[in-house]
Amino acid sequence: MINFFRGIRRKLADDNKPLKYMRYAIGEILLVVIGILIALQINNWNEVRKDKVLEKKLLENLVDNLEQNEALMENRFHFINYFRGAGQHIINVLDQKMPYHDSLSVIFHSALMNTSGFKLADMGYESIKNTGFEIVQNDSLKKELMLFFEETQPRFHVELEWGDVDKADREKFIDEHFVQKIYKNDEDVFYIPFEPDKILQNYYFIALINKTEGQRMYFLDLITDHREENQRILHMVRQELKKSD
Repeated sequence: MINFFRGIRRKLADDNKPLKYMRYAIGEILLVVIGILIALQINNWNEVRKDKVLEKKLLENLVDNLEQNEALMENRFHFINYFRGAGQHIINVLDQKMPYHDSLSVIFHSALMNTSGFKLADMGYESIKNTGFEIVQNDSLKKELMLFFEETQPRFHVELEWGDVDKADREKFIDEHFVQKIYKNDEDVFYIPFEPDKILQNYYFIALINKTEGQRMYFLDLITDHREENQRILHMVRQELKKSD
């Protein structure tokens, strides 16, 4: 095509027809410009397509991340609730001033168990962050993700740390007042008090059991609230992925 126009231009120049020559010259320039613009547009379409493919992959990874966190929180919720039952049993024994019984040894372990220490993953969000937030086209979703992973989830982890503030004292007390025995293929852990007749009158033990109960109630509420927020963000990401299908 270019050679064709060049032939016409050469003929017009040889025939001494400058006006027609200029028209064809301008036309040739316009064709080149149009060709460049089309090439740029095609390249732009390809880049947009690549970005959409990458965005979809990152959001799918984020969904996996949020689903894993959801399962982890559900598991921890039931875990804490289970040990809370043991704590409530000991508190009932203390409130009714019941005497020590050997059956309490298996309950002591669950009642004294520290159940707050777990951390939620954020690899999916970090992948988006490292790629660049502009990859997420939905501005509303982008803001929600930044708020959730930069503020809400870190605050959740900080509040969970309340269960660790007395961890050293708790373990020291247990080591000083109980002997630990494991039975039935490591399934049952017994805390047998060195002084069975005195343990239920020990002020630190009474305070520790009650504090642990309060912590567990707080952690259950904390996990419930964070699960709801996690589910809300998960729903938003899934809705965004549906748009790309």
